[in-house]
Amino acid sequence: MHELLLFASVPSHQHHELLQQLAGLTAMQPRHRLERRLIFKAYRKPGLVNARGGTSREMQGADLVRLNKMLNGGMYYTQVVGPISGADFGSKPSSSGDLDATMSGTDETAGSSYDYDSQPWKLEFRDIPEAGTRSTITARLTASATLPKGDIVTPMSAWGYSFVTEYVVEGDAFIHNDIVIFLHRVLQYPVHGHEPHEPHEPHEPRRQMPSFRDLSPLERTGSYILQAAITVQDGSNQELMRTASQHLFGLREQLKTAVRLEHADRLSLDTRAK
Repeated sequence: MHELLLFASVPSHQHHELLQQLAGLTAMQPRHRLERRLIFKAYRKPGLVNARGGTSREMQGADLVRLNKMLNGGMYYTQVVGPISGADFGSKPSSSGDLDATMSGTDETAGSSYDYDSQPWKLEFRDIPEAGTRSTITARLTASATLPKGDIVTPMSAWGYSFVTEYVVEGDAFIHNDIVIFLHRVLQYPVHGHEPHEPHEPHEPRRQMPSFRDLSPLERTGSYILQAAITVQDGSNQELMRTASQHLFGLREQLKTAVRLEHADRLSLDTRAK
């Protein structure tokens, strides 16, 4: 599959207004989305990975084929993505940093109900964007496969990938014809101090979620990213690719008074492990 994308930076003060504009454009209410995103780095050379050895019966044949192709395609950073909800976060009050839980759509309860062992996961592979073609749109090869639930470090390690870090993505999605519009921001976990009694940054995915209010935006100004994406099943079909590009250009024109949709810097989306 190929993914065609355009991006825009959205200041925090424009967030609510843009949500309303997108709701009017797409004739739908925003679908709030919270995701855990785990980053893994390949440390084995291609050809040494056998995905079947680390999988469970949860995986279907088609997923195994895609997974083997992704894991043996080269040495890359790759994402493991898991959907979560506001109820998965703890509710311990924080004295520093307070995200607007009402605006974000979270609903923290008296105690976190998060069950790590039941967490569903999906492996997402994103190649480095193509160079020299469709310079006004970001185009890249993409693939995804369903993974076993729960502890994901063991199978990823067996496939030659080591855990690097994780973060949370929070935002709202819209569907406009064949375009998925995602207005979102990246949230970081609480920063730990350097005192001996304070916890260290974990070397594996967290089994419990902190309070949502303890998360802090990666972008200190609080700005959001607007991503417009179209997935083309057959990237070799130039007619399909051209049509998808035209649809993105049409959206860019419709939103030009609100935001400026542009292609991303190619190297900023480089996923190769060096």
